[in-house]
Amino acid sequence: MAIVSILYPHQRSMEEARSAADNFAGKLQNKLGVNCTWQGDTMQLERQGVNGALTLAPGEVCVELKLGMMLSPMKGQIESEIQRQLEKYLG
Repeated sequence: MAIVSILYPHQRSMEEARSAADNFAGKLQNKLGVNCTWQGDTMQLERQGVNGALTLAPGEVCVELKLGMMLSPMKGQIESEIQRQLEKYLG
């Protein structure tokens, strides 16, 4: 099992960051079948082989994922894509 942990700084208000996270979640749901549900300022992310969360804080987003055995070899690619998407939606 591999762990992905990303801290991404942002300059948006919490409302703007949440809206951007919702857009990001929509893409995850449509393209990858990831279930996304909010619990306070934390969005739970679940799919077969992936379990984790995206947590919003003032000035920062934290993404933590546990990758199952099948996705562990793709950890680097997954980290890069998350970084790219965070830049797209929050940059």
